[in-house]
Amino acid sequence: MAPRIEKFSPAADRIFSGGDLRQLSSGFRFTEGPVWDIKEDCLYFTDFQDHLILKWTEKDGQTLYRDHANRAIGLSMDADGRIVAAESSAHGIAYTDSEKSVPITGTFEGRQLNSPNDVVVARNGDIFFTDPYSAMMGGPKAVGFNGIFAVTPGGETRLVDDSFSRPNGIALSPDESILYVNDSDKQQIIAFAIGKDGAVSKTGVFAAVDPAYGPGVVDGMKVDIEGNVYVTGPGGLWVIAPDGSPAAILYVSEQVGNFCFGGRDSKTLFITASTSVYALPVGIPGIVPYRK
Repeated sequence: MAPRIEKFSPAADRIFSGGDLRQLSSGFRFTEGPVWDIKEDCLYFTDFQDHLILKWTEKDGQTLYRDHANRAIGLSMDADGRIVAAESSAHGIAYTDSEKSVPITGTFEGRQLNSPNDVVVARNGDIFFTDPYSAMMGGPKAVGFNGIFAVTPGGETRLVDDSFSRPNGIALSPDESILYVNDSDKQQIIAFAIGKDGAVSKTGVFAAVDPAYGPGVVDGMKVDIEGNVYVTGPGGLWVIAPDGSPAAILYVSEQVGNFCFGGRDSKTLFITASTSVYALPVGIPGIVPYRK
């Protein structure tokens, strides 16, 4: 079906250059966390309320990759092709495969993490993730704030920021000099500068979305090769230009939780929207996880 797109700038014509919004699969409770494996030409995504990780290929369609997946929400991938999962019920970040999880981190200063939600892996192996407390999960709030963390290749878990109301989606700029993290409660995207020494410092509000455009909050977030920031939000999926101004909104009939770029040319948006997964061609390639 032809997508409904609201365009705020001429750049939107290059971003959404034509093509139908195609439903790939449906019947889920709440899809999330898609990541594209550029070497295997496949999509992984989660149905987190049922503790599932699914796999999709153009040839075989949807198949079960992993059950009992520790309520994994966000997924990323490292340079060796290992899936990195934010496992909310295990309170940690882990490498996951079709059979098991191998923990990467589950504590900060000796305290159990709250409920890791989303994750992104840098080319140098640094892992950045958000850890908002989830009342749905129950249990104590061992870490007394909703944090943003980094795990170094050496295994050290470092605090990036503890000031967010509800940190959620997380992404890196094309040159990985900027870390973007959104705050769902405030409908804002905050930018952090990443120094050559790895130090991370907050630079301020990059953009805010307007809740008047419909239901939904800033959640999943990715970036294309030209630095446009794509983020779920009110009404569907927003595209924010590198200067922080809105470029377009892609409206989707279901609430969009997350998405990723993929396909052979990295010019397909794979959208996880509540009960379904959709695909839409776009005009600018997106950033997909680096693979050796």
